[in-house]
Amino acid sequence: MVERFTMETATNPKQLCDLAEEHIQEGRYEKGISIFKGLAETYPGDDSFVMSLAWAYKDSGKTEKAVNCLETLLERELTRNIFTGFAFDELVRIFIDGYHYEKLVPMCERVVAAHPDDTSLLITLGDACLRAGEKDRAIQVFELLSELEPDSPMSFCYLGNAHIAAGNLNEGVAAYEKAILIDPSDMNTFYGRLGNFLFRYGHYGKAEEALRKSIEIKGKHPATHCSLGDILIKQGKVDEGMASYENAVGFDAESEGSYHNRLGNILTEESFHHEAIAAFSKAIAAEPENPFYYLRLAESYKNEGLGDKADEIYKKAKTIKGAAGI
Repeated sequence: MVERFTMETATNPKQLCDLAEEHIQEGRYEKGISIFKGLAETYPGDDSFVMSLAWAYKDSGKTEKAVNCLETLLERELTRNIFTGFAFDELVRIFIDGYHYEKLVPMCERVVAAHPDDTSLLITLGDACLRAGEKDRAIQVFELLSELEPDSPMSFCYLGNAHIAAGNLNEGVAAYEKAILIDPSDMNTFYGRLGNFLFRYGHYGKAEEALRKSIEIKGKHPATHCSLGDILIKQGKVDEGMASYENAVGFDAESEGSYHNRLGNILTEESFHHEAIAAFSKAIAAEPENPFYYLRLAESYKNEGLGDKADEIYKKAKTIKGAAGI
């Protein structure tokens, strides 16, 4: 039996922490926060109490106060010879989730300046720059990374991504070709990464070319066939795109429902609603107990102007086990 403590019976920091965690898990955030604040003040040299306080603030929705705690810890981390980065990692997540790139990039720059040879920190900085639209700076960062790790294919993949984001397609492809030279055994993966990143930035033709190369090398990778299907549909090659998805199903029949659902979503996104109806119908045939496939099918019928059919499917979705609340 687990002993339950109260403020009156808890006699040491471990018991107080357990009590605070119990309050937070049961939604009594203010009580938990109060205990962690007291511990942080009583034991100012123990970072764990400040970190726990930061998490409690974050869980309670007080993100700004959580950031204040974490920034205090970051200052401590930067004074030490060994950079643990616990507070830094939490701040990166918070700033990314909140799209606070104006805070993310300067923080990453400062940490990299303090530890310039830490390649993981360079990767985080480069990613932050890409998110913030600072593409030239991202290229600089990943060029430095490739100099520090010239035998790492991923260093050149990161550099290639930065060039593609900046619109330097030839340089981006060349960087990926360098990655392939370093590790030709994983060529299909690198072409897949290249294709997906080109797709992200709207370079559909080159993305298609890269993914077809990946498939030529290793043709039975269903995710690559799905990605190729997306790119083909984006270019209006609907029949080819749907056929690519069928290839994926052929290699992984157990995931048929999810593949057809994904196909339906990309078809809907491109306003091919008639074809989306067929895709969602196949998803339902594969997984008839998934209510969300019915909802997507109903939306497709509605988009096609078939309101009565949409209502019929929606009613059926509500009868499926686990569909409460839809």
